[in-house]
Amino acid sequence: MKLLSIEKHTSAFFTKYKICFSGIKISFKVYIHFILYFKYLIFKYKYKRYTLRKNDGITRCLFLTNGNLNLINSMALINQLKLKENYENTLLVWTEADKKYQEEMRNISKFVPLKKYISLCNKSEDYTIKYFIDNQLSNYDKIYFTNGHALFNKIIKLYPNAEKNITDEGINPIYPASFIDYKQIKEIIFAKYINKIDWIGEKSLWGGGEFRELKKNEFLEISKQCEKLYPFDIDLNPEDKNIIFLGTFCSKKSSKYYTLEELFVWQNDIIEKLINKGYKVIFKPHPRDLYEYKENEKFKITKTKLPLECYDLKNKCLAVASIFSTASCTMYHYQNVAGFCATDLIKKAKDNVGFNIIKEYVPHINLLLNIDTKAKTFNQLREEILMEYLNFIKDKPLLSENKIIEKLFKKFRNIT
Repeated sequence: MKLLSIEKHTSAFFTKYKICFSGIKISFKVYIHFILYFKYLIFKYKYKRYTLRKNDGITRCLFLTNGNLNLINSMALINQLKLKENYENTLLVWTEADKKYQEEMRNISKFVPLKKYISLCNKSEDYTIKYFIDNQLSNYDKIYFTNGHALFNKIIKLYPNAEKNITDEGINPIYPASFIDYKQIKEIIFAKYINKIDWIGEKSLWGGGEFRELKKNEFLEISKQCEKLYPFDIDLNPEDKNIIFLGTFCSKKSSKYYTLEELFVWQNDIIEKLINKGYKVIFKPHPRDLYEYKENEKFKITKTKLPLECYDLKNKCLAVASIFSTASCTMYHYQNVAGFCATDLIKKAKDNVGFNIIKEYVPHINLLLNIDTKAKTFNQLREEILMEYLNFIKDKPLLSENKIIEKLFKKFRNIT
């Protein structure tokens, strides 16, 4: 046993120390921001007063979103749940974003009734929590937030009595995180992508919350409005045999699996093979990717920041492809466009749950590259590509019943 051990835990306004000396344990807090802590006490008082108030007939909802796909899903959910009359909705967007991306998110948010829109893009976690306390945003009855998000999990703790619900952010964060108390969650609202991808893990791990499906038609209704506001910026001629290649983002989190240089090599190699097969490639960078790519006759770049799932491209685009992108799966779910990937290139991620969901439910890019494109019309190629795609996924089990993913998830969470 160590003679002396010290643990340090930080929060937005204090640091907590736990000291153990010869079996004697001492813990204390050092307050860094006294004024903020004083405001926090006022915040807590106001929140308690709010929860004990006489019902005024208004339900106040807080939506915590972190990117345009989750933003659109949250907007679709507002419509699906009819959170309009007698509701006041506040929407927070917290993500990495340039000015154009931020502007687009703000503009598309106007398609649903909002009392307040908060953009804290590129801000730190502490700044964001401080914003809620500084502005005394204490009056919320229901909170909707993305699963497994560390910051959002901290924010919901400001509202212990509020109803808490989990919203859809694509097909990656659909397994229970170890740091979330799911017993507090009332509803878990996910789309059932390609009628195969629902959730991972036994329901008991989700705390007994009710699973609700995010309706496809509600997403498409919002996406049509987004498409009108921001039309696809490249004129796609079907005779060009268009393939849209989806860029992968290299973040701090993903850098342990691949470098930016590796990503460029992989992407360039696949794009070159697609061009050599006779396809015209339209490249869609990840919305957080700020790298300046160069176009040529067979390689065009779309500048749209909207999720590709918003665009009805089935009569203009043969397929979407990527190294690793959830849109390679969700494009067929929403727009009937087949998707392909090359997750096997990311060898360091072979045990990663999210990567393996893509690997399990999205066919490999080689399936697309093996199709003979010569002397075939757009419609003939589209039919053949769709047939290959559907043959790949037809016998796949529901994700919640997928033993391969279940085994990886249990290993990830150390569940025996």
